[in-house]
This record gives sequence, structure tokens and C-alpha cells, in this order.
Amino acid sequence: MKRIGFGREGAFAVLLLGLGLPGMATAPEGPDPARMDRIWEATFDRLAVQTDIWFEQGDFPRTVEGLRYVVALDPSDYENVTNLGWMLENINQYDDALAVYQKFKTDNPQNPDSPYPEAYLYFMRKQYEKIPSLLEPTLPQGPHANTFRVLAHTYERLERLEDSIRVWEAYIKLMPGDGAAPANLARVKQKLSQRVGG
Repeated sequence: MKRIGFGREGAFAVLLLGLGLPGMATAPEGPDPARMDRIWEATFDRLAVQTDIWFEQGDFPRTVEGLRYVVALDPSDYENVTNLGWMLENINQYDDALAVYQKFKTDNPQNPDSPYPEAYLYFMRKQYEKIPSLLEPTLPQGPHANTFRVLAHTYERLERLEDSIRVWEAYIKLMPGDGAAPANLARVKQKLSQRVGG
């Protein structure tokens, strides 16, 4: 079945029509923005509760469909997109999960974290060679700390130790309180010195 993303305003209009409130969705002045935001928030809250119920009941197909609907309503929401992707991975639909992540990345180029879900899927599946081109360009934009960690570990697994060191050092400057990062940096430096010395 082809899925159509209505966007926030279109979905709201569909919601009003579905509630049997004729004319509200097409009134010339439009609905009150504050009221619209409250209805929108209540709609998302209800959808989240229902999706959680289906998940707890083990009804994963309905859980996936609920998450697909929520993502179609707001394709820029990182949490909903990653929840949908995680559920698809959970039921071994990796190609579908990858498609969700790639669409999120394409649709949200201004978000420095948008390539991360795709990259992390590759990381977990040990497809390390696909990761640097996704994450490296986001570093100057200030992505989430996990981007630095995954990229640094990726470079280490690819035996690109100098790049791993560079990323760990950049990360430590941004997040000096991460106690594990200096230990990781020291390990990679030791591996590099052994390679050069050996």
C-alpha cells in the first residue's frame, strides 16, 4: 500500500473531518493555533499510548503500523523514526528499517543527527565501510555524542587508526567529562604505536 505523508496541517484537517466536525478544517480563518497545538499534542499522546499497548501485548504488526502512521504525520521527529526503525529491526525487517532511516536522512538534511540511525544500523551489522561517509560530514555541525563514538570505533575497526585518534580527540574537547573516551583514545594510540614500532 502506498503511504502518503499529509504533513501536520493536512493530517489535522483529516483528523477534524474524521471527527465529524464539518467546516472547521476548511474555515477561511482556520482553527485557533493554540487549540490546534493542544489537539495535535493530545492526538500524538493517544497514539503513543496505543502503540505502547500493542507493543506490550506483543502485537508487533500493529505496533509497526501505529509507528508508521505517527512518522507519516511528523517525519522530522527523531524519536518516532528511530522507534519505528528499531521495531522493524526487531522483527528482522532490516531493509524496511534501512528505508525508514534513509528517508529520514534525506528529508531532514538540516539535522546533524539524521544520518546516525542509518550509520548505527550498519555498525551493528558490521558494515563499517559504509559509515564514514555518513558521519564524518556531520562532525562540524555538532551532532550527538554517539556520532563521535560510533565513528571513532568504526575507524578503529577499519584499521584507520589516525582517523580514530582524530575523532576521539575532537570528541574529548567537546565532552571532557566522558570518562571512557580517554581510555579508548589511549588504546588506539597504543595500537598505532605498536604498528609503527613493529
